[in-house]
Amino acid sequence: RSNIPSRVLAIRTSLCRALELDDESLPFAGELIQVQPEEHAWEGAIERLMHNFGLSLLVPDKDYARVSHWVDRTQLGERLVYYRVLAKRAADISSPPAAVLHKLALKPDSGFYPWLEAEIARRFDHVCCDTLEQFRHEKQAITRAGQIKTSGGRHEKDDRHRLDDRAR
Repeated sequence: RSNIPSRVLAIRTSLCRALELDDESLPFAGELIQVQPEEHAWEGAIERLMHNFGLSLLVPDKDYARVSHWVDRTQLGERLVYYRVLAKRAADISSPPAAVLHKLALKPDSGFYPWLEAEIARRFDHVCCDTLEQFRHEKQAITRAGQIKTSGGRHEKDDRHRLDDRAR
């Protein structure tokens, strides 16, 4: 059903069983996000950029205290990142048309939609650049080949795995 690694899914399953919650009530961000089909050429680069965020568990505010307590007292044997999701109104998104956010489709019927949209716009305000010249001029940018530039002059390209490796 998803590209979330089974070892991380197992943590959620254990958590949900212990707290008597449905798995769907604590989605991973990556389960609610996909690159739009017409933006397929950007899929690998965007997934690489957002990989760690996609593996983050989203916890509604109403469940936060119980989840944080369970996580604290449980030896996970694995890394888990989760976000306390407070109710948010739809944000005024002013990302450039070529920004990552505009190449994504978020699950529209999710209660996490407003938070997710605002968080992606804030954290991944990268312009998808068709040329290296454009890449060099943008404050935050990404190329189809997976080179990432963030504010502060940091550049990264991680080619340990192919961009089209669906297992990653």
